[in-house]
Amino acid sequence: MNAGHIEALENAKEYLFNPVNAFLLIKRLTIELNDIELITKDISEHILMSVSDEKPQEFPSLEDLEGAMNALIRLQDVYNLDTSVIANGIGSTGSKMLSDDCFELGQHLQQIGDTHGAAKWYKEAYNRFTLGKTSLRQKVKILEYLASYTYTIGKVEEALAYISELHHLVPDHESTLHQKTFYEDILWYQQEQLFRSNRIPSSKASMSSLTTFKKLCRGEIQRNVSETSHLKCRYVSNLSAFSKIGPFKLEEMHLKPKIVIFHDVLSDTEIELLKRLAKPILERATIANQQTGKAERSKDRVSKSSWFPDEYHSTIRTITKRVADMTGLSMDTAEELQVVNYGLGGQYDPHFDFFHWGKLKEVNRIATVLFYMSDVSIGGATVFPKLGVTLEARKGTAAFWYNLHSSGELDYSTLHGACPVLIGEKWVANKWIRERGQEFRRKCDPKDLE
Repeated sequence: MNAGHIEALENAKEYLFNPVNAFLLIKRLTIELNDIELITKDISEHILMSVSDEKPQEFPSLEDLEGAMNALIRLQDVYNLDTSVIANGIGSTGSKMLSDDCFELGQHLQQIGDTHGAAKWYKEAYNRFTLGKTSLRQKVKILEYLASYTYTIGKVEEALAYISELHHLVPDHESTLHQKTFYEDILWYQQEQLFRSNRIPSSKASMSSLTTFKKLCRGEIQRNVSETSHLKCRYVSNLSAFSKIGPFKLEEMHLKPKIVIFHDVLSDTEIELLKRLAKPILERATIANQQTGKAERSKDRVSKSSWFPDEYHSTIRTITKRVADMTGLSMDTAEELQVVNYGLGGQYDPHFDFFHWGKLKEVNRIATVLFYMSDVSIGGATVFPKLGVTLEARKGTAAFWYNLHSSGELDYSTLHGACPVLIGEKWVANKWIRERGQEFRRKCDPKDLE
């Protein structure tokens, strides 16, 4: 444990940007900490208290450990990572996982009903039996599960190999000899073909938009020249005096619906101030219930956020005025600025920013401005599955798009999501603009109804 902490302290921020390191650190401070006994007499009260049953609140909880495991599972799913890639640390900055680390992930997946995922991690744990400590209880559970799983998908020879190893490990293990004989009989009579069909249903729902979302996140979908050749970069100004003097740098990403990137619209000083204001009051991000309007937690959105009205700080007011200058829209009915941090495996599944029904639809979100407050080493892009558009997170830029047609009808092509952060962290700020007050600023375009 001490060796791991020494490595972490050399560059704590860089160390924790790797999701494997973060998982291992949380595991050390939850499960493994309970196994440590301090017998040294000359030790401070602070250290003694930190390993007692009454741990300070700063220590991670089992809920934090579950969140870290879910983050790794999410990254593996979206980026199609092999278990060995994750177990080897996802690049040079990550620590290698030991057998018992892989076991914890396999056990977690088994508990949440992901049979295939559990088998992959139990297999990885099996391959790493020689790396680090693995308890007899863990070995027995791994071999039992792999034997049962491989038999069920028709790989009887593999099942026999696992059960034979278990029998050798624990000769008096109940039912092992019976299972071993059973598998041998199947092979003897050459009936293994009866068991070759995969009888385990996939725990993942097959949804085309979600599949496209993951492919876009992995960079497997790229637009061709015919789709991008008509897009332009230019300086733009509107009716505001500010934009006449200092026009904005605009990059077109999609024309219909309109999606653009404004470059260099948030300074490093402003970004650091927003982070400093947000950090003490960050809370788990929520989504709005379409019927009631109440905020609710959701597994689809994994991030922390805080909200700031214009009155909170002069910089918030400046940013709101800048959004008005950029978009030409009124901020009178706009929502407060939301600052969001996507940490370990943070993501937001494909969703719409507009409200489909209920009370919130009465004054809907006409447009979204999304400020990127950090560069992300790997991952963290904003993608539009129905359009095949990917917006990379670039510090100081802002994405802008309309969520509604000019007629006020909902634009379902604006489905978008935030890809999981694979390496690093992601900070953004959202400004959602409501449709009331925009009647003479964004007039109805007959072509938009075609």
